[in-house]
Amino acid sequence: MDARGVGGGAGAGGVGLGGGLAWRQPSLGIALDLSGRTLVSHEDGAAAERGLSASLAYDPTPASARGLSLSLRQHRGGQAAGGLDALFAGDPLARRLEGGRDADAGRWTMEAGWGVAAFGGRFVGTPHVGLGGSAFGRDLSVGWRLAPEAAAAPGPSLGVEAARREGAAGAEHGVRIEVSAQW
Repeated sequence: MDARGVGGGAGAGGVGLGGGLAWRQPSLGIALDLSGRTLVSHEDGAAAERGLSASLAYDPTPASARGLSLSLRQHRGGQAAGGLDALFAGDPLARRLEGGRDADAGRWTMEAGWGVAAFGGRFVGTPHVGLGGSAFGRDLSVGWRLAPEAAAAPGPSLGVEAARREGAAGAEHGVRIEVSAQW
């Protein structure tokens, strides 16, 4: 068990408190993460912000990114991690799509992926599918990630994902491309 710790802080006229707990059982391939954060007090008495998050993941070979991986996440409220930075950060488009208007109602997501060797085994390509939902609709996604075989190895990572959000107002479609490099 790994206690992520409890933190607090003050800034920008407010006091926040957050913490988390992580449990890993590598022999079973199971990981459980719980985290939460709340705005205890703010100079604007009407400001209220809190978030809770739970995640359960199964990866029978956690030492490698190859093979099966499954995850299930439940979010309630705002961001559950990030401390005071999360409280006062801008609201990027990705967060609005993931939580936005239905964040307080709760949201769940699940994803399944299968990592395969790519480029002579130096990289792992992972096709994945996802499903998510909230009181306001359902999300479907399909994508592919490419990353170095060793998680800490230097090199580029690439991710492409197509998503569909279905709700009362109809369906929205989107494509996300993510590129990162480590050296």
